[in-house]
Amino acid sequence: MSNLLDEPIEFEGIKTRLPFTSNAIKVMKARYLVHNEEGKVYETPEQMFTRVAKALASVETDKEKWTKKFEKVMMNFEFIPAGRTLANAGAKTDLVSNCVVLHMEDSLDSIFQTLQDAALLQQAGSGIGFPFHKLRPAGYKCKRTLGSSSGPLSFLRIYAEAFRIIQQHGRHGANMAIMRVDHPDIIEFIHAKEQPGTYENFNFSVAFTDEFMERVIKNDPSPWMCKWNGEKMAPRYITRDAAGRVENIQPLTISAPELMNEIIHLAWTNGEPGCVFIDTVNKANPLPGLGPIECCNPCGEQFLHSGDACNLGAINLEKFVVDGKIDFKHLEEVTRTAIRMLDNVVSLTKFPVQRVTDMFTNNRRIGLGIMGLADLLFLMKLPYDSEEGRACAEEVMKCVQDSAIDESKRLGLEKGSFPNFEKSVWADKVPAMRNTSLTNVAPTGSTSMLLDVSSGVEPYFALAYRRGNCLAGPMKPFVNKHLQKALEDCGCFTDKIMDKILETGTLANVTEVPEQLRRVFVTSLDIKAEDHIAMQARVQKHCCNAISKTINFRREATEDDVRAGFIEGWKNGCKGLTVYRNGSRDAQVLETNVKNDKPVKTFVDTCKDGKCDT
Repeated sequence: MSNLLDEPIEFEGIKTRLPFTSNAIKVMKARYLVHNEEGKVYETPEQMFTRVAKALASVETDKEKWTKKFEKVMMNFEFIPAGRTLANAGAKTDLVSNCVVLHMEDSLDSIFQTLQDAALLQQAGSGIGFPFHKLRPAGYKCKRTLGSSSGPLSFLRIYAEAFRIIQQHGRHGANMAIMRVDHPDIIEFIHAKEQPGTYENFNFSVAFTDEFMERVIKNDPSPWMCKWNGEKMAPRYITRDAAGRVENIQPLTISAPELMNEIIHLAWTNGEPGCVFIDTVNKANPLPGLGPIECCNPCGEQFLHSGDACNLGAINLEKFVVDGKIDFKHLEEVTRTAIRMLDNVVSLTKFPVQRVTDMFTNNRRIGLGIMGLADLLFLMKLPYDSEEGRACAEEVMKCVQDSAIDESKRLGLEKGSFPNFEKSVWADKVPAMRNTSLTNVAPTGSTSMLLDVSSGVEPYFALAYRRGNCLAGPMKPFVNKHLQKALEDCGCFTDKIMDKILETGTLANVTEVPEQLRRVFVTSLDIKAEDHIAMQARVQKHCCNAISKTINFRREATEDDVRAGFIEGWKNGCKGLTVYRNGSRDAQVLETNVKNDKPVKTFVDTCKDGKCDT
């Protein structure tokens, strides 16, 4: 069925026959449509999709056939690649993938070579993840200089300042800093973002080990010992002068539960640090021949070896509900097309750093995800926080995962396996595989706005809201289209009822609306934290990589609630968690209360600063 409107619409000088909202056109105009040297847009949304389709089909033998197929799934809003692909494929740059992980080794040469590489990647539009636990702790002796190390945080400051200066299309790029919980400088790391405004271009996460989590659960009172270069060391409290020089290092006697309490307090206070369950990640490492995985991309959905990159896109689940049923056959067809598109992105991409291009090509890692899960559940009349809702989400993700794996096998036979195939877990399972890994769930904060659906696997943060100015200027108020139709169908779409909904963005206390609708149309803050985690865990079962999702806590949630969430996530196989207690940050991407413009705010994007281009 064609997605084209009978008559074109126009907004801010952009004409289209596709059913984009004005907010979607704002984002496209600012970030994805091609501009000339004077900054004027000279393509329509349809031409953008055609440009991308032609570019991705250019590596195929039958270019015309695949151009039409690729164009169709985008024009029908069934699949959309991530932002770098939309902006750059067929345009002036070869960078059509999103995020990278870079390791710096424990030497000054490596630290600053990595910074140089990262600067080039940031300038080109990549977000980057760094495992800062690769650097020796503060005070550790340096053989070459006979001095002592200033520690990972001193170099993290240098990286942050460099990236503050570099801008991507007028905004600072996103980065991830990770440190293992058994690094001696973990105390300084977790407190680094305690003051608002520090390291604003970095997300911070702690890599928890299974040993640490087991001690936390057992409430083990024995001292938690860190290690460096095979040497056991106690966690330390580090003080620095105004210039960042180490003044004093005080070893601490602290148990794993006590250290977890410090981390939980900080996460409860402002949402950081996030957590990564690094042993869970490595149990699913598809390339053990390249060593353990240490880090992920800035939003946390793609764990990568050093120098590897992620290439993202998402299927819009809303488009696969027909008369209250899911069309799994069509979902499989679109998944197969999407896998081919994302694989072709690998063939097209050239990074400004050769080692990244080489690793990306050798692994051919792609990340097909989903968006519009909340919309699908609305259409299926299933509450997000119900067993039925979770079972539905799991079934959908299993279809995507199984279809993706099968299509990659087919492509492996057709075009050849990825070069590092023999170093992968696939070598003992299948005769050929085109891609190292295939699925994840990115935040899709921008691309889901283009298609007017919920982001990733998130519920809607509100059923009516205004979006802040993080992306492309002021946005028009949003009222959920599925809710509006449901209210119209039952005769409840009145000014009085809408005024109530706009006050808080939720139906929770709008008693004029039938109970059945209030049960189905739940928002992120209507849903208990344990139900957020349960949904993430169910979808994770059928994901090669990870899931970027925010576990929303109500303002009155306690630190014990957050602690229980971390433990529940680890027990249920999540690879990482980002928690956010409502109202704990001054500035947030999404805000409710359209009617009165009051500061009733709710955070939703896992990428807290709204910088991730997915």
